[in-house]
Amino acid sequence: MTDPTPQSTKGKSSLIKADPARSNEDYIKEAEKYYIIPKLARETFPDLIKLIFETESMDEDEREYWLQILPIMTEDQIKKFRDILVNEKEQLKKLDQDYQKEMSEANKKNTKQFDEEEMLKKRTALKAQEVESEKVEEQSEQALLDSLKNL
Repeated sequence: MTDPTPQSTKGKSSLIKADPARSNEDYIKEAEKYYIIPKLARETFPDLIKLIFETESMDEDEREYWLQILPIMTEDQIKKFRDILVNEKEQLKKLDQDYQKEMSEANKKNTKQFDEEEMLKKRTALKAQEVESEKVEEQSEQALLDSLKNL
């Protein structure tokens, strides 16, 4: 079965790396290397262009579609579209934060468990040293008692 994606659009968005620190203009400059972005969209909706390239839920064809229809969308449609993209971004950020929190808690738990295991090993080693010390002390006492008997 052949891939229905035109060769000219295949793999474009993977060349554009999502980076929240980048400006809208940076996204537009890079995107224009691979996509035709209508002038009205560039001038009026630079924030939406950035959101389009930062979203994880779109493929190349969908990005191309949204870039092309931005100029003909109504204000209400644009508002809803922006809300959807911002909401997705916030939800993904929240999921990432939750994941990081869970990983941090798991690491703390593992560290604590490791510390407990380390303490148990040290305690066992100290106990073994104590037993050995008591044996040596007993032998010394016995040797001293034997030498006193021989006097």
